[in-house]
Amino acid sequence: MEIEQAMRGSSDVRLRAKYDAAVYIVRRAYALYPFEELAFSFNGGKDSTVLLHLLRAGYYLHRASSGGDVDDDSTVLQTVKNCPMRTIYFEDPDAFPEIDCFTYETASTYGLPLESIRTGYKSGLEALLKEKPTKAILLGTRNGDPNAVGQQEFSPSSPDWPPFMRVNPILDWSYSDVWSFLLTCKVQYCSLYDQGVHNTVPNQLLRDGPGGSYRPAYTLSDGSLERAGRAKKTGKRDGSANGTKNNGNETKQ
Repeated sequence: MEIEQAMRGSSDVRLRAKYDAAVYIVRRAYALYPFEELAFSFNGGKDSTVLLHLLRAGYYLHRASSGGDVDDDSTVLQTVKNCPMRTIYFEDPDAFPEIDCFTYETASTYGLPLESIRTGYKSGLEALLKEKPTKAILLGTRNGDPNAVGQQEFSPSSPDWPPFMRVNPILDWSYSDVWSFLLTCKVQYCSLYDQGVHNTVPNQLLRDGPGGSYRPAYTLSDGSLERAGRAKKTGKRDGSANGTKNNGNETKQ
């Protein structure tokens, strides 16, 4: 499996430790909940892209350790590599078209059964969970995000939200960890990051002088300044930082 191989071949001891810890959390979720009652919140951002590949690696290892044959049958192998988990996408009408394009293309590439929600975050989630019982949602939340305060790797949703378990495998990952993983594994990410922007105005800290071009997001040396370009083109919908990590507060430089 290419993600596992890339990480085992990495000389970055810190990144390998972060990867192992995150995959352990993913595999715990697979062990604790029926697979059909798990969901993945994906929005095309760098953090949820990292989580996608951690879910794939964790699913591969989980199937292998549980006695599933992942070597002989090519169909089974492809399914295991893809991790066909229910995937939720809160589609933002104000997002750049590159975000929608990347999200849908990625879902197709990796066999994600994508369910798009075009209403408000909370109301859309309530309808989604009513339609199909979901016990846990895997999120790309990281410490420092507006909705991360008080959260742990496994945290129940807030009282005023539909009940589900928030699973946060990359909660303790830094900005640098995220980009190190994406670049080490050589996976695709939204092209806007290479223009210093993603669902925001460009981050001026990535600009090469007045009137200059913007450098890729991964060149930002101080990850604490990743939100310097975080300015929505229009107001947010009825989201809340206490529910899921969504397009309103998850996508960042």
